Amino acid sequence: MVALLFEVDGQKYGLDVNQVVKVLPAVRLRQLPRVPDCVAGVFRYRGAMVPVIDLCQLIKGRPAAPLLSTRIILVRHPGPSGEGRVLGLLAERATDTLDTGATEPLSSGVATPEAPYLGGISTSGGEMVQYVRVEHVLPADLRDRLFAEE
Repeated sequence: MVALLFEVDGQKYGLDVNQVVKVLPAVRLRQLPRVPDCVAGVFRYRGAMVPVIDLCQLIKGRPAAPLLSTRIILVRHPGPSGEGRVLGLLAERATDTLDTGATEPLSSGVATPEAPYLGGISTSGGEMVQYVRVEHVLPADLRDRLFAEE
């Protein structure tokens, strides 16, 4: 498995590159009123508005820092009807990949029902990387709000 790596407070996380559409530099986002703190805003990409989730806010409760390595990772997320929709994930230090070969991440052995997006953990070169499951980043009610049809 190949993962796109990012960091939150010194801890490494990974996204399966098969879910990644494109990695963009952080751009100015249009903030939306009355949405959860993890929704950083929206921006226009190829003629469509794309909602962006701040992974630092989601995972640790603080906004992503405006670093040179902060990126918007476009991923395919199952929309309300199950079709793939583009979702942006704002992440710090999203500039590296990790190839674990055919090795699948192992379960952490700890249930995290309040963070269903946290997946297994792999170790490579002495570092531990926890995977983020894109399909579980948005709870159903937020997914339906962010991907509402006009």
